[in-house]
Amino acid sequence: MEISNNTEQKILNAAQEIFHIKGFDGARMQAIADKANINKGLLHYYFKTKDSLFEKVFSTTFRKVLEQLELILLKKIPLDQKIDFIIDGYMDMLSKNSALPRFVMNELSKNPNQFITKHINKNMENAFFVFEQTVEKEVRAKKIRPIDARQLCINIISMSIFPFMGKPILQVVVGIGNKEYQMLLQERREHIKAFIKQAIKQ
Repeated sequence: MEISNNTEQKILNAAQEIFHIKGFDGARMQAIADKANINKGLLHYYFKTKDSLFEKVFSTTFRKVLEQLELILLKKIPLDQKIDFIIDGYMDMLSKNSALPRFVMNELSKNPNQFITKHINKNMENAFFVFEQTVEKEVRAKKIRPIDARQLCINIISMSIFPFMGKPILQVVVGIGNKEYQMLLQERREHIKAFIKQAIKQ
């Protein structure tokens, strides 16, 4: 079987797009093969199951997310700018990878220790330490009210992620379709920024 060097990357790119549009349950291996412009046999040569392909796509994506978050936390910039970068980074990434939260929750539910060992390293701990120092510095300067940096980080990330995880329920509750929901998400990021900054304002 003749295999080109970029075939696997073509498959991963196609799979990411199909998983994003259809979700895990709606995605079909044939559709991914068609999108990658290869036959299904070649797809199965690289990835024997949809589960293994899904894991590969989003394991890689999740590592990129953590690397991006690490860089943001390490930036020597004021806290309000750092908040903007975190929220924009997360929401941009989730807009392109709507199946990522499902992957993370599934992996955590199966074997949290293995997942954490595989993806979380000392660099992330060091990056959070820098973020914590930034928060404490602005508290001492009385630029923000006293706040636990851990709680602030959890608030920022959870408020950014939940609109994507809860999309099916939220669409029903607020009574809007996909197009309107995408517009709501664009507005949402600015709302989160304003809400967080107002909450920590001195």
